[in-house]
Amino acid sequence: MNWIDSNIDFLSRSSNHWIGELQEKDIALEILTNDESGNEVLLYNGEIITIKNEFDESNLPNKFKKELIFLVGINSVSEVANIIKTMSQESILVIVEPNESFFNLALNKKDLKFFESPNVILFADNVNNFPLFLDGLFSTIAIFFIKNIKFYFTYYYRQFDLETCISIVKSIKKTAQYKTLVYGNSVEDSLLGLKQNMLNLKHLLRSKDVSQLKDKFEDVPAIIVAAGPSLNKNIRQLKKVKSKSIIIAVDTIAQRLCDEGIIPDFICSIERGEVVYSYFYENKSSISKIPIIAPLLLYPKIFDEHEGDLIIPMRKNVGEYVWLQEILGLSEDMSISIGISCAHVAFGFAAHIGASPIILVGQDLAFGSSTNETHASGTIYDNIKSDNEENYIEDNQYTEGYHGGNIATTHLWNSFRTWFEMEILEKKLNVINSTEGGSKIANTIQMDLENVISQYCTENVVPVKELLKNTTKYPLNKSEVRGSLEDQLSSFENMKIDFELQLKLVKSISLTSRSSEKVLMKVLSKLEKTDAFFNQVKENWLLRHVSQPVLLSSVWDLFSIEQTLSYSNLLRNREVQLGFLTVCVFVLGEIINILQDVLITF
Repeated sequence: MNWIDSNIDFLSRSSNHWIGELQEKDIALEILTNDESGNEVLLYNGEIITIKNEFDESNLPNKFKKELIFLVGINSVSEVANIIKTMSQESILVIVEPNESFFNLALNKKDLKFFESPNVILFADNVNNFPLFLDGLFSTIAIFFIKNIKFYFTYYYRQFDLETCISIVKSIKKTAQYKTLVYGNSVEDSLLGLKQNMLNLKHLLRSKDVSQLKDKFEDVPAIIVAAGPSLNKNIRQLKKVKSKSIIIAVDTIAQRLCDEGIIPDFICSIERGEVVYSYFYENKSSISKIPIIAPLLLYPKIFDEHEGDLIIPMRKNVGEYVWLQEILGLSEDMSISIGISCAHVAFGFAAHIGASPIILVGQDLAFGSSTNETHASGTIYDNIKSDNEENYIEDNQYTEGYHGGNIATTHLWNSFRTWFEMEILEKKLNVINSTEGGSKIANTIQMDLENVISQYCTENVVPVKELLKNTTKYPLNKSEVRGSLEDQLSSFENMKIDFELQLKLVKSISLTSRSSEKVLMKVLSKLEKTDAFFNQVKENWLLRHVSQPVLLSSVWDLFSIEQTLSYSNLLRNREVQLGFLTVCVFVLGEIINILQDVLITF
């Protein structure tokens, strides 16, 4: 029987699936027969293989827990059906099929009715695209399942292709670690960030409109200069590219470039600490008029004293900034991908202005010749021991090097590298890594800077100064901004009252190990009312951003509790809810205080 029409119908009902384009040349599989036990006998790449109807009983889901289950292999539909039967109805099942031949066979010859469920998601594509799929997946509610991941490998992959299974597991773990880092700021840290953003809100009125810069340097080479130790090899070559490319420098290396007579077109910063000001900007007259690209998070004195143009983009996909865009009516093109490092700001801006190729220099993301060598010479770190130096040495991480082999790096630098790799893959960017050392960055072309300059930096480009002169500021009115903040203040004050009432209700719950089933059901009914408050946090961009650590940890803790009615389970549930609601009331109070303060001075 041919199932393709109904299967296409099932799969087309959800946008969550990731299905690559089938290439006829890659289809190398056919069903020959079924043996006496009902097992399929297949001809695959010229070999006859038998796919047995065997279920791995040793690796079953927990039907009483909410889990994120990655199942590898779509062709064994009986195994898929068994997993669905044994898992919780609130779990998410991701079916991964990296083999086009097996996906094509299943699409045409198997009943894939299980894709009617919104909790069953398909990835069917080359495994090289799996990290990009994961990045999107963990940007959804799947992030709440990240502590409850389970793997299941169907018969073919268990018996014939464990290498692919290992690659998939490594990719999932790598992305999960990266996402945990991205979402990992503490509540206190997020509140400090919000306070600084609000202190700098006045400077948004001075900033050039980032949307007007979109694609203004389309197909113009942009060189992103970071401060890795390999920059010592080729920094002087950058003198050749002035006016023939856009030079975007991270703050650490800006002064060194100026000392070399290489004046960057832009300087990028991201950190909010005072040391960024004292290390890189204070009394630095040579860089005071260079346009600066930075989020509102930056240490306020930098914006206060900077004489050059300010370019303050919104941070794409960061809740606090999405909230700000919404209340101020700022368009999507006013945001860029900023990531978590200074070089990420530069990279995101280069992509936003349409630059191509984007050329990385000094982007080592690894140690130099020793663990003492973390930056190029001529920076502040020549005289100041890095705050992270001891952590660097203890981290003991290794990665593939630019020139091959394994080189020493850190968990944080690996996360920076992962961000680059994901951005390049997702946006199909033309990126050349001319660091000539450090880590190998996937999805880039490696080329010596000298060759890059001779091949790409050959024509004069429109002067940045001229372009910025014709770029207007954000379309913001001070009184309208103030009115939006007042509306938000009122909304958060009302929300705080509701959270306080629910916290009082949960605190009043009383139960003992001798409580009857009737009492337990009443307790459960009261606890379920907190679901609406979890949803409020998820749906409010600012509250979600600030409360994200406690939201994630609370959901992870709740998901670890079996969904059976018992005294111990309800007691744990109550404890988790008390922690969640207490922090939310605190956060709402702090948000209210911050908004009140900014309204006094704005």
